[in-house]
Amino acid sequence: MKHWPIIFSFLLLFCCIGCGLHKEVRMSELPDKPIVVVFENDVHCAVDGYAKLVALREQQRNETPFVTTVSCGDFVQGDVVGSLSKGENIVAIMNEVKYDVVTLGNHEFDFGITQLYRLADSLDASVVSANFCNFRTDSLIFQPYHIIRYGTVDIAFMGFTTTTTATLVASRTFLDENGQIAYGFSRPTFYEKAQLQIDRARKDGADYVVVLAHLGDSDRGEHPSSVSLIARTTGIDAVLDGHDHRVMSDSIVNNLVGEPVLLASTGLKFQNIGLLTLATDGKFSSRLIPSAEVETSGKTQAFVEKVKKETLKDGERVIGVNEQLLSPDDTLGNRLVRHRETTIGNFCADAFREVLNVDVAMINGGGIRADLPQGEITYNHLLSVLPFNNKACTATMTGQQLVDALEFSVSFLPFEDGSFMQVSGVKFEVDTTVPTSIQRDEYHLFAGVGEGKRRVSHVQIWDKDSQQYLPVDLNRIYTLASFDYQIKNLGCAGIFRYATLQEEHLPQDIEVLATYIREVLGGRIGRAYQSIEGRIMIN
Repeated sequence: MKHWPIIFSFLLLFCCIGCGLHKEVRMSELPDKPIVVVFENDVHCAVDGYAKLVALREQQRNETPFVTTVSCGDFVQGDVVGSLSKGENIVAIMNEVKYDVVTLGNHEFDFGITQLYRLADSLDASVVSANFCNFRTDSLIFQPYHIIRYGTVDIAFMGFTTTTTATLVASRTFLDENGQIAYGFSRPTFYEKAQLQIDRARKDGADYVVVLAHLGDSDRGEHPSSVSLIARTTGIDAVLDGHDHRVMSDSIVNNLVGEPVLLASTGLKFQNIGLLTLATDGKFSSRLIPSAEVETSGKTQAFVEKVKKETLKDGERVIGVNEQLLSPDDTLGNRLVRHRETTIGNFCADAFREVLNVDVAMINGGGIRADLPQGEITYNHLLSVLPFNNKACTATMTGQQLVDALEFSVSFLPFEDGSFMQVSGVKFEVDTTVPTSIQRDEYHLFAGVGEGKRRVSHVQIWDKDSQQYLPVDLNRIYTLASFDYQIKNLGCAGIFRYATLQEEHLPQDIEVLATYIREVLGGRIGRAYQSIEGRIMIN
């Protein structure tokens, strides 16, 4: 029997029979109907998908009374319906849908801790997070898990939020009134505390533990992933994951003692709707149903349309005309904006540099979220591109500090990262064969650049007087424009923490774009943005 976990894992991988019956649950104790968990992750305000989810859930309820609806996070942010209401309209829709349990993604923190609490209080669903804690009291902010009974079987739904949230969200979000770190995500003790909560859920009577994770399955170095969570714990039966926007159904990862655990994720923006099923024989399996193949609930869609209409009506004002599509992706739909120069990145950065009259502008690729389509451009289009309600902000930096910030921006290459900067007024070369020498402090914030060869070279700054690029002067003071998220609030892991704040009470980011279109470009985004310019040359 000692080889049983290996044999069982082999059968799961090749026969797709799902995860096995937990040894503590007898067949006679299982419900006579399947238990179905309808799940999604990374909806990012793709609100039309909720009517599809409801329709699919009703189909499942025709087959079994044991149906639960859950979310793996990142639902309040990503488009204008969420950003204009600071997530409140999304919560209203989710309450109409009637979720049972949700966990928190990193974007649930975008509007600040106070608004997060307000949104959580407004949600009719149970909010679970087993690793978001108060540093001062070492206590969890939300319940770590929520147990639901199905006949005679109890399932604990446990939540985990990526520990990268501490640097993905403006760092000042987690400071107290004295500027001290007050909240965190238990990164140093993540696995020990996760195992503690799993064991507690079992002692509380849970026959199964299903994790609602917003961790991502890719290797994150010191930050836990869904794969490492499974591999370093015991007692989890299935993990429904988000954050990396993966499409995974019935993937299998072995836990600490070699037992198979199911791992699934639906993709992005209701690309799929997931169904996790515990069959009457005690085996877990999952399916992903493409939303395009699902009918629409008329009642839910009518509610969504009402919310959309009320939200968007003020944003239909036309600002100008765009002569070509500007996109954060390539022609095949692959995202570029977080690791390559893009036309839409150049446009946004140019707007900040020109309107705010600075030497250099830098916009993090993670903040640019949608296409700017060809044709008439409205405020709603701009809100789709920059949906985070950031204010414009200016600062000063020495040439050396500027070069250091660029070094941090490309430290993740060849992998993508939201802190990759789209730039204006500066051009430079990058050698990705050089190991990064970026240094971080105890809070994982940018602390400087180590000795030795650098990735970034041949940095040049646009000179307004001569109308040409000149080599950066490391001792000169340059002016910088970006979001307050980055300059004032230490976003992107504090990339601009050494900059000196100049102006913070400036227009909202989309107003900067609108002013650029109207007053600088004369109401027309022309062919200058048809292709990139070679501002960032990556070797």
